[in-house]
Amino acid sequence: MDQVLARAEVEAKVYGRPQVSVSSGRVIFFSDVHRGARTPADDFRQNERAYNTALSYYHRMGHTLILLGDVEELWQERPPAIFASYPRTYELEATFHQEGRYLRVWGNHDDLWRQESKVQQFLQPIYGEPELRIPEAVLMDVVDGENVMGTFLLTHGHHGDAKSSRWAWFSRRFVRYVWSFWQRLTHAAPNMPVADWELRHKLNRAMYLWIRRHPGLVLFTGHTHGPVFESLSYTDQLEEELLHLEAAAEISPGPELRKRQALLLAKLEWIRTKEEQAHRRIGGAGLAITKPCYFNPGCSCYNDGDITGIEIIDGEIRLVRWPDDTREPRPQILAQDSLRDVLTTC
Repeated sequence: MDQVLARAEVEAKVYGRPQVSVSSGRVIFFSDVHRGARTPADDFRQNERAYNTALSYYHRMGHTLILLGDVEELWQERPPAIFASYPRTYELEATFHQEGRYLRVWGNHDDLWRQESKVQQFLQPIYGEPELRIPEAVLMDVVDGENVMGTFLLTHGHHGDAKSSRWAWFSRRFVRYVWSFWQRLTHAAPNMPVADWELRHKLNRAMYLWIRRHPGLVLFTGHTHGPVFESLSYTDQLEEELLHLEAAAEISPGPELRKRQALLLAKLEWIRTKEEQAHRRIGGAGLAITKPCYFNPGCSCYNDGDITGIEIIDGEIRLVRWPDDTREPRPQILAQDSLRDVLTTC
């Protein structure tokens, strides 16, 4: 990651740094869309509805769309087949780009875009003007007037995963010629990093240990397909909320607080049956999470059709899920905090 940061700093000197206002900026982060060609091996098919709905909402709300890599599933498919499969999705994304509100980095599954010639050949005709650039990482300053309060480092986050970086050449061939064929044949569930809880938390721990050594920086990555908010997994966030409720119940007990505790406990147990309890914390034994400097929006290819993202709006940063708990086409806020407070702590 030190090398990624160094390359991002060189990039920033050449092309400048985008900025977002700490009080009025509007940004939506998504990652790991994994658009395919509508075959049984396409992990995005069931998420198309939620993703397109969210894009329509955020465009009208004035957000900048930031995609943190693995937008196309190029380990399985060729670009033309993907473009032909999701014309409406590309049309919605293109409106952000044409209005200067679009930014993306490449990931391991769409690393073809590290070649500027391929971006110009395949993507530029889809997105239109202005010129489209897809770097490895971007530094984005968060400003309060003319003062820089902190900086976001935006990258995909696969750099600590050997099979996705050093051994990507082998993984790419295995996925294209073996795994994708098996998925088409059996309709097997996608083999995503989120399904490997031990690997997911090992990567999260590595990212947190790295970013906490860089004061003033806040890291946004994808890759693991699991959301992280303020350096905590969703399970960690629920446990923190439960502690606050229990403290409040000791001061002022009542049926309403008891019901909220019961619902929160139920949600925790629901998650624990899927997520191995022994590996659920980023830190693990002996590591306290003290800095809210690491965020991951999750992914847009969950098996249930939901997507998760991270919003910045009106001075707040929020982890959201589409659709909401009632299955209505609107964001469900899963966690939130003051962006100013996050930057001050980091």
